[in-house]
Formats: sequence, structure tokens, C-alpha cells
Amino acid sequence: MKKPLAVVLASTLVPLSVAAATLEERVETLEKRDAELYHTLAERKSAGLLASIGERLWVSGLLEVEASYERLKFGDEGHESTSDLVVAAAQLGFGARITEHVDGAIAFLFEEGETDPPEVDEAIIGYARDGWFARFGRQYVPFGEFSSHFVSDPLTLELGETRETAALVGYAHEPFSIAAFLFNGDAERVNAAGEAEESHLKDWGVGVKLMPVEWLELGGSFLSDLADTDAELAAEYRRRVPGWSAYAAASLGPVAVSGEVLGAVRAFSSEDLDEDGDGSGDRPLAWNVEAAWEALESVELAGRVEGSREFAGQPELQYGLCASWGPWEHVSLSLEYLRGRFDRDFGEGLKSRDRVTAQLAVEF
Repeated sequence: MKKPLAVVLASTLVPLSVAAATLEERVETLEKRDAELYHTLAERKSAGLLASIGERLWVSGLLEVEASYERLKFGDEGHESTSDLVVAAAQLGFGARITEHVDGAIAFLFEEGETDPPEVDEAIIGYARDGWFARFGRQYVPFGEFSSHFVSDPLTLELGETRETAALVGYAHEPFSIAAFLFNGDAERVNAAGEAEESHLKDWGVGVKLMPVEWLELGGSFLSDLADTDAELAAEYRRRVPGWSAYAAASLGPVAVSGEVLGAVRAFSSEDLDEDGDGSGDRPLAWNVEAAWEALESVELAGRVEGSREFAGQPELQYGLCASWGPWEHVSLSLEYLRGRFDRDFGEGLKSRDRVTAQLAVEF
């Protein structure tokens, strides 16, 4: 499920040059964006025009409407098809300058069929000075990068995206950035008797980015408990299973290539997660590789190959194409096709899936 943030005055998933800048520098950088093509996660989170309301307040918004057709083939050779038209995202964000180095941001999000009524997507108090930065509040912690040029989220995001009320501190100085975070996750450890232990502020992680040359970015991250991601792998666990990720993204002229892998450090206990029932416990993993070509100034073509292992309900292998067009400034129209094949033991009865999605997006 896509989680864009209209106001990123306090976001950590932004370019190194923006992450630790002053508020005025961050606003100036983000206001220069053209909204027509914003299919990387960082671009989604910075979507919105940050219109000024007085000297201290900013507001921005994002609307996404999607039409989709899906054809499912089941293991028993049965077929099923569905189609729909939904508001994929209706988002309104506000930012405020408190002092020269302190700011606040709050974003409200509605996704039809997912968030009803609308919810507070992020609420963050941020600090930045001399390369150091800190974020406190409801936020997406920097576990995983999730770079994508497609409408649909990559499988790495489905497994690894993590929104929590967290305390985060970090330092950024090109070409290097690091951030560490601490939170109390929703998944709780249980003892030998099956009783939940007392809840504590005990979950943590770290994310690192490196840009050795202007056209290449490398990164990795670690999360102490993979059960705390939004994939909700296990509400309770007997053995903590950390998660890890690594990615690389290169951009040479009109061509961009990226790859990422994210997964569990070890297998879950069979009592906590064992979707195939083999008694050994599952060790979920997801990966994604994409290439994009800016054919014209406002036209982008992209291809994706991705897959997963021991990740219930998700394709073992999926591939497809996406075309995006910006007919006007701050407007984008995208069309994608994805075909997925499922593992018999983790596909929840599915054998294959064909999905076509068209998206119209507007920033304001």
C-alpha cells in the first residue's frame, strides 16, 4: 500500500542534499520540483507544491485516481476477473516553521478501501542543524529504500515498509548519510507459557546511504524485528527475527536502473510463521529490479522484474511494463501491466495474476 507524504519538511526518505538542510533550504528544493513524474518513493513522499500560508505555514496536496483490471488463475484451474475505479490517495499535508532549525509536519491520508475514515499518516517534529537531524513522532522509519517507477508498490515495500511513532537521529554530509531510530513496535514477544511480555521501547534500526559518485547511490538498513513492519507477519513471536535490506540505484542521462533486496536475517519459529506448514518456519524475502528510460521530457518508460520467497500472498516472480506521461505541469498519467506467478505453497491458492492499472495523479 502506497504511503506518500505531501509535506516532507521532516521526512528522512529524501535525497542527501535535502535531509539535513535548514527549513528554508528544504522548502526551496521541494518547491522546484515538477510533479509530472514522481514514481520513486522519495518523490511520492515529497509530492505537493508546498504553497505558503503566511511566513511560517505551508500546505500541499495529492490526488490519485486509479482504474484497474485483474484476472486471477487458481491452482485448480479456476478463473476470476475483477475491475474497479478508486481514489487511491487523497492527501493533505501541512508544515510549519517553529524556529530556524525546528519544524513540524502533519499529513492526512485517505485511501479508498484502506483508510476509512481518513487517518493521520505522519505527524513529525523535526530538527536540522549543521548536518545533524532528528525526527520525533509518527513516521516511516528508514528501513528499505523502495525506489520504483511503477504505479504499484514493489514487493520490497510490501514486506518492509514500517510506520511507527519513533525517535530518530542522524547525520548527513554528502556523500554519506546515517540515521538510527527507536520505537515500541506492535508485535510483542511471548514467553514459554504463551503469555505476552510487558511492552517496552525496545525496537530499533539503522539506515545508511552513500553516494560515491554523482550518478550512483548505495544503501542498506537493519531492523531489529521484522514482525513490526506493516506486512504484519506475526502479531506475537517467541523468537525475534531481524530484517535487513540493501539497494543500489544508478542514473546515467535519461536511463535509470535500481535494484533492492529485503528479507529476514533468519527463519521465524514454526509457531510464529509457517504458512506452508512444513514445520521449519518461514524466512520471508523480497527483491525488485527496475530500469527506466526518459524517452521525452515528459514521457517515461519503465520495466520491472521482482519476486519473493516464503512471503505469503505475494508472487514468487512478477514482471511488467509501465508508461508515464506528464501532459501538463503537476499532472501525470500512467499505465502499467504486471504479470505474477505464485508459489504453490505461499500463493494462497493463486497460480498466476494479470493486472492492468491506469492512474491519474494531480498535485496542488
